[in-house]
Amino acid sequence: MNKRIVCLISLLLLVGLAGTFLAACGSSSTPTSIPSPKSTVSGSSLDGQALMQQRCSACHSINRVTSAQHTAAQWQITVNRMIGHGAKLTPQEEQVLVNYLAQNY
Repeated sequence: MNKRIVCLISLLLLVGLAGTFLAACGSSSTPTSIPSPKSTVSGSSLDGQALMQQRCSACHSINRVTSAQHTAAQWQITVNRMIGHGAKLTPQEEQVLVNYLAQNY
């Protein structure tokens, strides 16, 4: 084979291997499955902190949530947007989460 073709094939293989390696390394955080709504019910009351840790951390680091400083209205908008992206919350859990986030962050 021509030296140029061998170099081209070698380069393509190297790029392919590098891409495979980078894809395998990817992100160190893997999204976890979203727990069922019943998993946050403790007796008859819902726990806002548990909801945040279970539902928000399915896609975000807890630090991303806790470092945000929002009003209740801003948290409501954010939570609604996350529900639009697939976050699973009942209307009651949504209100508990928004109240918890607004009071603490």
